[in-house]
Amino acid sequence: MSLLLDPLIRKLAAPTIISMLVTAFYNLADTFFVRQLNSDSMVAAVGIVMPLMSIIQAIGFYHGHGSGNYISRAYGRRDMQDAETMAATGFFLALCFGAVLLGVGLPLRRNLVRLLGAKTPDTIENSIHYMRWILLASPLMMGSIVLNNQLRFQGNAFFAMIGLVSGAVLNVGLDPLFIFGLHMQVAGAALATI
Repeated sequence: MSLLLDPLIRKLAAPTIISMLVTAFYNLADTFFVRQLNSDSMVAAVGIVMPLMSIIQAIGFYHGHGSGNYISRAYGRRDMQDAETMAATGFFLALCFGAVLLGVGLPLRRNLVRLLGAKTPDTIENSIHYMRWILLASPLMMGSIVLNNQLRFQGNAFFAMIGLVSGAVLNVGLDPLFIFGLHMQVAGAALATI
């Protein structure tokens, strides 16, 4: 049987591809709405913090893929207790790694934004405002990525996709509210993202 005709591949492929596209969409949405403020330093801040968000995603994927793979094998053995233990372990380890990133990154954020490429005083300040919210949410962001991947590894790629798509729709709705309505500017884009 051809791999493309396998019903399981068809069932999991489309939601997984959509989920990956939606993940990239978050940064694009923030950039679009921040650009409306006509401030190059604010747009630069979104780009400067993107590597930090990639690190958060990478740590979340690391724990989510590892625990999700283990959970799938435990389900195959019909060992539900082991699967539940690993689900909790993956989730709470991601929360702990996020807390460490928060604890280290928050006090060092000025140095961190310079390391990531912020040069001018305006860009540095806007990057710090954007990064603060991302760092504050990093434990929860990592935890949600773990749960999303655990769902996918259990064969529930559709529900994992629904979670990501609903978050992206919320982000697009909250971006203008926080940026323009509450006058939070670039910090509002970060708050909408989290």
